Formats: sequence, structure tokens, C-alpha cells
Amino acid sequence: MPSPRKIARKAKPPVEPAPISVVPDPEVTDETLHAQKMESLGMLAGGMAHDMNNILASIMAVASAMEAEITDAHPFADDIRDILNACRRGSRLTRSLLSFARRHLVNFTDVNVNEIVSEVESILSRTVSKDITINSVLAGDLNTISADPDQLNQVLMNICLNAVDAMGNQGTLVLETWNTHLSTDDLHANPDAKPGDYVRIAISDTGPGIPAHLRDKVFEPFFTTKPRGKGTGLGLSMAYGTIKKHGGIIRIDPDYRDGTSFLIDLPIAPPAANGSEPARLSDQMARPRTKTGLILLVDDEELFLGSSRRILEKLGHQVLCCRNGQEAIDLFARRGADIDLVILDMIMPIMGGREAFYQIKKIRDDVPIIIASGVTEQENIRDMLKDGAIGFIPKPFDMKSLSGALQRLQNH
Repeated sequence: MPSPRKIARKAKPPVEPAPISVVPDPEVTDETLHAQKMESLGMLAGGMAHDMNNILASIMAVASAMEAEITDAHPFADDIRDILNACRRGSRLTRSLLSFARRHLVNFTDVNVNEIVSEVESILSRTVSKDITINSVLAGDLNTISADPDQLNQVLMNICLNAVDAMGNQGTLVLETWNTHLSTDDLHANPDAKPGDYVRIAISDTGPGIPAHLRDKVFEPFFTTKPRGKGTGLGLSMAYGTIKKHGGIIRIDPDYRDGTSFLIDLPIAPPAANGSEPARLSDQMARPRTKTGLILLVDDEELFLGSSRRILEKLGHQVLCCRNGQEAIDLFARRGADIDLVILDMIMPIMGGREAFYQIKKIRDDVPIIIASGVTEQENIRDMLKDGAIGFIPKPFDMKSLSGALQRLQNH
């Protein structure tokens, strides 16, 4: 059979791509790009924190179960305590990441910022070098804001301690508060914030200042100018997440020339909130409880599920385990009348905790349900507490914390 004839083809000249004209979008400013970058970093940090929390929760549950089996004289007793302490340290780190990612639960109440600033000033005056002068200029007519006082205190303390470190042996730290109004133009780089009346906090120092090329990086997680081992780089990123969760703004004043000045703007409390304090999540624990006996434990982490089941059994409970919300609903449909308490994780495959919560309540409205999760989705948790969940336990937790929570349920 003859070979196929080869057909010579004339090569076509390469097609030159048409030139592309890139016209900068006037709406996309450097501030907008930076805000988008911080939002992306927040999503990444939140995902990392969630995964790390699940790992820590599993390790802490196993170590806690082991600790319950041995006495102080056991050769491994100190080692197990070290594991638990390391887990608690890791948990504090993940909480910082969750604060940056704005996934950390906030207990809002009406707050006078001057009181928090005065408390921070009082603590600093007793702890920092006497060569550091601390002054405060507080507005007498300051508006009330809606905030978590503990988290706001931590934000101010972190910034102040950074300022003290930057000044070294001597300098001046000034804390100021005043009322201000922010317009739409003022908020062009902060699309999440709303125009209106705000309370401003300024924290200024006489240190060497932060170079202009680093100012956009200071709120990024793990960024630090401190020597290795002297800081985690999470203090300011945590502050950024906390203030954003409060609907506020935090930034460095570009016009301040005598060191560094951080500006924090927090929206004032709505008029309807004045004179009445919103219920804290901890107050939700005061509702009537039913003593527990048979517990339905719902979580997708196998290691955590097994070790938590052993802890609950050591506390005298019978335990049924499910790995996702759909399994929990199917089991509850069959055994709901016998179940005294449900402990429900939030983020699971197939069906998450929120949907499972409402489906279980449809089957039996009076069953006590505790939300246990490492990622605290503010609106979801508050909605479920409002709709009948009797409490929230942040993961990771050890046997002592879980036992205490169950005991509080039995005492009410």
C-alpha cells in the first residue's frame, strides 16, 4: 500500500495580537485595593484558624480524657498537663486570627469609651517605665457606642503596648477621644462602614514612626517589625478585625509627624439602645435547664467526636454520636423523646449546625441544644440563642470546661 501523500502546507504568517489599552479605573484607588487585600487575608486567616481549632480541639479532648484517668503521681501527668497548656496557648493564637477574620463572637453592650480609655491608662501607668509620660484628653460630651468592652480594651492595650515598645526608654503617649461625623466621602476606602456619627479614639506616641512604605502592611497577620521571638505579628491584625466587626475603622494618621498616631472610629449606639443594655450571650445561660442524661453529640471531626464521647461518658452521661447535621436529624427523628441534650457543631459537611438546629427544634421544640464551635458566626449564634439554644461553648475545650458548662445547666 503506498504511503499517504504528504501535502505541503504553506505556513501562515503569525497573527499579531491587537494592542490592549489599559485604562485605570478611577474608582479603584490604592485604599480600595488595600481593603480588598485585607478582606482576602481575613478569609485565609479565618480558614486557617478554623482548621487549627479543630486540630487543637481533638488534641485537647484526648489529653483531657487521659488526664482524667491518671493521678498526679503518674509519670505522664506533667506531660499531659504540658499538652493541655500548649493547646490553650494555641487556642489564644487562633482567637487572634479569628478576630482578624471577624469570626470571633462579640458581646455588644452600651459603652462609654472614656471609661475604657481611663482603665487602659491606669493599667499602663502602673506597669510601664516611669520615663514614659501618659496623658489623656477625653471629651466630656462623648457619645455612647455599642461595643464589646473586653475586646475594645484589648485593642487599645495592644496599640498602647506597641507604642511603648517603639519609644523605648522614654517618650510620651497620648490618648484622646472626641465625637466626629463621617460622610460618604470620608469612607470611600471603607465600603463596609456607614456614614454617620462616630466616636474617635486617637493613640499617639513620640517614637520613631512607621515608614510610609510599611503602613499598609501593619494590619496584616504575622507582619511585625520586632526582632524574632519578640512578637507574633497578630496584635494589630486582631485589632483590625475587632474594629471592623464593630462597624468601625482603624488606620494610621498619615499627617501625624511626631511619631505614630492610630485613629479608631466607632459608630455611636442607636438612640433606641440608650438606657438599656442588650443581653449578653452569657446571660442566655440563665434560662431554665433540663438535667442531662442521654446526649446527642454532633461533630464532623472523628478524633474530637471519639474523645469528647469518652469525656461525657466519664461524666456519667450516655452519648449518641453523629458526623453531620443530616445524620443528627435522622437519629433525632427516631430517638428524640429519649435525648436530654444536643451538643451541636456549626460547620459540617452535608448539613451544617444552623440548619440542623432548626430542623431538630421542629421535631421537638423543648430539647436543650448547646452550640459548640471554634468559628463563631456572630449572627448565626445570636439567632440560635434567640430561638432557643441554651448556650454556646467555644472550641477547643477541656474536660473541666465541659463539665462546668453541664453543671451550670443542671443547676438552673
